[in-house]
Amino acid sequence: MGDHSQEPATTWLLSLYRTERDASGRLLISVASPLAPILGCAVPAAFGALVTLVFRAAGASVLLVIFAVLVIAVLAYNGSRIWICGAGTIQPSHAFWGARLRSGATHTARSVVLRRELWRADAGSTDTVFVADDASRRLKILSIHNWVGRESRVANGGMGSLARSGPVVVSAPSPLRPWANETLMPAVSEAVSELAEILQQELAVPVVYECEQIGAKPRGR
Repeated sequence: MGDHSQEPATTWLLSLYRTERDASGRLLISVASPLAPILGCAVPAAFGALVTLVFRAAGASVLLVIFAVLVIAVLAYNGSRIWICGAGTIQPSHAFWGARLRSGATHTARSVVLRRELWRADAGSTDTVFVADDASRRLKILSIHNWVGRESRVANGGMGSLARSGPVVVSAPSPLRPWANETLMPAVSEAVSELAEILQQELAVPVVYECEQIGAKPRGR
């Protein structure tokens, strides 16, 4: 009989992260695609370069292109992140087009941390999922920006002008809830709670809750 083995099935999460199992049964978590923030940088940079060329400002055009290339390289690198979850352990790594690069050190998981940062003037909040290890270090897995009355987005564009270039996800039902306890879980976006629960189950560790009353607001449009 022939070999009927199949590639591991990929599951898409509400955060647009992806999960799958490797040959040894470990869970692989991949970040959301960085395509949107990359386009958010590349398109204006290309337009600006063309405009400066029209006005015979070749030097400025070159600087714009160099800046865009550097930003795109950073976004692409961040968009290649994966985490390999084993029995109570997590290991950061990077993968490009399915090819896994050299992995980082393996960390013994101590807890999953769900942290909320409230922005000034009640404008919104940022919810972040970390995994804390036994050396009190933290691996940031996912961040979601919540604009009150508007939307929630994956924060793969960072806190700067690309903050609103990340994918839109299910809005947080209570983006201003300030409590650092288990009532924070239903207040965050389902994209956040889904991944936090997956990590908790996979790593067999408790969830710890934190809330910071004053946080920086992203500069998105």
